[in-house]
Amino acid sequence: MEFERLKPAVEDIHMPEEAKRRVAAALAARAEAPRRQAAWRRPALALAVLALLLALAMPAFAAVEPIYRLMYLVSPAVAQFFRPARESCEDQGICMEVVSVSVQGDTARIYLTVRDTTGEFTDGPVDLNDSYAIRTPFDCAAACSRVGYDEASRTSTFLVTLSEMGGSALSGDKITFSVGQLVSGRHTYEGVSIPLDLAALEEAEETQTVRSIGGGGPGYRRDPDSTGVFFQVLVPGAADPDFPVEGIDLTGAALVEGRLHLQTAVRDHGDNDNHGYFYLMDEAGGRVDSCYSASFRVRDDEGTDYTEEVFPEPAGGFAQYGLYGDFWVAGRHVEGDWQVTFPLEPTDRP
Repeated sequence: MEFERLKPAVEDIHMPEEAKRRVAAALAARAEAPRRQAAWRRPALALAVLALLLALAMPAFAAVEPIYRLMYLVSPAVAQFFRPARESCEDQGICMEVVSVSVQGDTARIYLTVRDTTGEFTDGPVDLNDSYAIRTPFDCAAACSRVGYDEASRTSTFLVTLSEMGGSALSGDKITFSVGQLVSGRHTYEGVSIPLDLAALEEAEETQTVRSIGGGGPGYRRDPDSTGVFFQVLVPGAADPDFPVEGIDLTGAALVEGRLHLQTAVRDHGDNDNHGYFYLMDEAGGRVDSCYSASFRVRDDEGTDYTEEVFPEPAGGFAQYGLYGDFWVAGRHVEGDWQVTFPLEPTDRP
């Protein structure tokens, strides 16, 4: 039985009476709230586990991650109550640490550092690659950004900002910040000249219609009555060996109905976030940007993201322009499990 399996793990916890009353009140409120029948089974198990918790003693309970996830289904506030405070963690030689917390009214500002303790896993400032998650016992708006890097200690500093949605003061609650991927050594290519003779481009021999998975620009239109956005694009070809940006391939360049189509491909885009864009420039410095870009995938190559930029023919034709681009390419990619839990109380260190 589930209780018999869990009982040894929760046998020694001792909860203060006030804590028991708080948990019981939270569980009672959740139990009385109406629930959809399809979503009942797992929360019911979590309620049973928590009821067992109140009857038993066990300090090891909070360290049992599967049980914690069950608790979170019932009440984030209860789950965070049982989370033990842990202000630093290390995985694969990379340490993440909470260095300061500042709470003012309904807003908290948290500074965290990510440090490569060996110098073997990162190459320059670290990017969290949109892999971070923030768990709180309350509804909030949150943001995270890198605000500094110290090369000597290989330490990146991040600022996490939280604002309670209801405007209530933050004090005493615990939050959990976790990261699953780190990308470092991002290289920036700005104003790169692309060795492609625009005057020599011909009409594409073959095109295909694809469903866009993202895009932008004034010419990118979404039909509210359609299930997707579809575009005519080039059929991907072999990578151009003369393309000067490592980590991004130029897989197509041709005219389609008089408009210039430029296609790039990025392998394992979810792991590296390599990206960029093209623009045209004449000898006088006049610049022409694309009218839209559209990203897509092809069925036989699920590991590659393609992006196609489209340029209308400028006055005087393409022959008067050179091709340039700005690109951002990541270096090293590390997957791991970094997780810290800490109270929202000022912990600023001198």
